[in-house]
Amino acid sequence: MELISVVIPVYNVEKYIRKALDSVIGQTYANLEIITVDDGSPDNSGKICDEYAAKDSRIKVIHKENGGQASARNLALPYATGEYLGFVDSDDWIDAEMYEEMYTLAQEEKTDIVICDMVDHYPTHEHYHHASEFTDKFRVSPSACNKIFRRDFVGDINFPVGLWYEDFEFTTKNLMLTENISVIHKGFYHCHCRETSTMSNNNSEKNLNILSVFNHLIDFVENNSLTEKHGNTLEYLHIEHILITTINRVEKQKNKNKKQAGKDHI
Repeated sequence: MELISVVIPVYNVEKYIRKALDSVIGQTYANLEIITVDDGSPDNSGKICDEYAAKDSRIKVIHKENGGQASARNLALPYATGEYLGFVDSDDWIDAEMYEEMYTLAQEEKTDIVICDMVDHYPTHEHYHHASEFTDKFRVSPSACNKIFRRDFVGDINFPVGLWYEDFEFTTKNLMLTENISVIHKGFYHCHCRETSTMSNNNSEKNLNILSVFNHLIDFVENNSLTEKHGNTLEYLHIEHILITTINRVEKQKNKNKKQAGKDHI
């Protein structure tokens, strides 16, 4: 059984972190390396991680000053020694068979990325995302959490620090480098949905981080000699994620500074 490295960035989630950790240590695939990164949590989240690490040798805890989710994930990556990488957000949880079934499929089909479905849990309802069903790989959910990535395939690709849409950048870069993708049509990953998220918010300025992320993707394509292969991909991503999705989202917001934010990014 090969090792799977699971990265969990942790910040101010003392109400939820036990459920997240219990779901990971309770996996039917036991050969896990669980790397938790306490991102300067002001509550007891870091102490809870230490408590779990004292009971389970598979858990490593890294404590750092607050720098955001991307910085926490990036700090963990050099410590990840598993054949595959997985990511779990500290207020979410996963089904017990998630990593066993995804890893088994990866081995059978010799793939670089495996994608499963997701379930959003709101206070009053649930929403099932058929994230494993898509007609084009660049139409997949950008979340890093409903996927496993072959570690040596990911290499030195990191998450952009200080920006929203960090999953979109990380996942898209990896998708650009492979056609070896497997899917499993099961809702293994469960998202605890709070009132405010990146996709439902009033922060026009941060929504426009997508422009910086898109510039990173352009540089990635050019630096990896992928222009011929992914020139059209960049055009599609520009239309779908900037001209349609983000601009429409910002336009509907009530942020009084949204017009100035748009001018500042032109």
